[in-house]
Amino acid sequence: MPKTRQLDHALLALAVGTAAIGVVMVGSASGPLAREHYHVWEYEFAVRQLVAMVLGLLGMLAATFVPLDRLTSWKVAFPLLVATWAALGIAYVQAPIAGTHRWLQLPVSSVQPSAIAKVTLPLAIAALLGRSYQERRERARAQRGAIAMTGLTVALVLVEPDMGSALLLLTAATSVLLLADLPLRPLATMAVSAAVVFAVFTVLRPYRVERLRTFFGDTSYQVQQSLIAIGGGGVAGRGLGDGLQKLFYLPQPHTDFIFAVIGEELGLLGTLGTLALLGVIVGRALHATRHASTRSAGLLAGGLTVTLSVQALLNVSVCLKLLPAKGLPLPLLSAGGSDVMLTLVAIGLLLNIGKEGS
Repeated sequence: MPKTRQLDHALLALAVGTAAIGVVMVGSASGPLAREHYHVWEYEFAVRQLVAMVLGLLGMLAATFVPLDRLTSWKVAFPLLVATWAALGIAYVQAPIAGTHRWLQLPVSSVQPSAIAKVTLPLAIAALLGRSYQERRERARAQRGAIAMTGLTVALVLVEPDMGSALLLLTAATSVLLLADLPLRPLATMAVSAAVVFAVFTVLRPYRVERLRTFFGDTSYQVQQSLIAIGGGGVAGRGLGDGLQKLFYLPQPHTDFIFAVIGEELGLLGTLGTLALLGVIVGRALHATRHASTRSAGLLAGGLTVTLSVQALLNVSVCLKLLPAKGLPLPLLSAGGSDVMLTLVAIGLLLNIGKEGS
């Protein structure tokens, strides 16, 4: 029987502190945009971020203390994934927002089902492959089921369209499959199939081809402004609130390019501090993965850790022109209620796994 360990106060404090920094930086980055473009109060997006943070903290609290054995059971995990599929399907038949079907429009607000999938897909795969199978045939059937769940979830996100989130989900799911010792042949088949599908979806969308062209050739306008912002910050930055690129040069500075605003206003020290915070969070998540009390919990922790680390890496890499534009937020820092809330819920699950670890 697993023993109850002390709650990882370092992970808890780092998550809350980073989310609080996100509220401040969103407020700084979005003020002129909110006032001049959206014609709302200049702190509108900061307040929204604060509300998302509070709701996310409540979700994190619930995820920290929910019975872990029940949460990672197939009877709970699979219905949660089915509900995510339903949300993705409903979002697709609703009227598009900004030309995409990424948001499920509710009476009060809207949520991104793809953000929910970042938790429910690893949870369902972990619940399925973490079980004990006496017969080889049963184990193979479970592995095929995990691959099918991954394919369906990624496909539903890909047609929104949201290639960045689809790629992130595929990476997270693959990490869980690798941890579960999936044989090489089905993994290779899945990798080849995914490569073909992503290549086709890239060719079908001219703007994606343009992103690749600008990555390998001329720098795109967004990334160019991001590099100017980061370079202009120097070592110590221009000062909080004193950035220039957010003044309608850098598109959507409070979302995908919040890292560039941090670089301009807080300088190299700010960007290194941001990376250090996220790095330590990932380190604590890896600690929870290593000390998980059950196979299912370990697989879930591994998937959540990969999701968090890869998402941060992709966002920063885009801002520095190390990768083509993906449109993924920086965890806990970029504006976006769904992603902030679900990231905090994921950290709550990691806290739960850590305290129940062996």
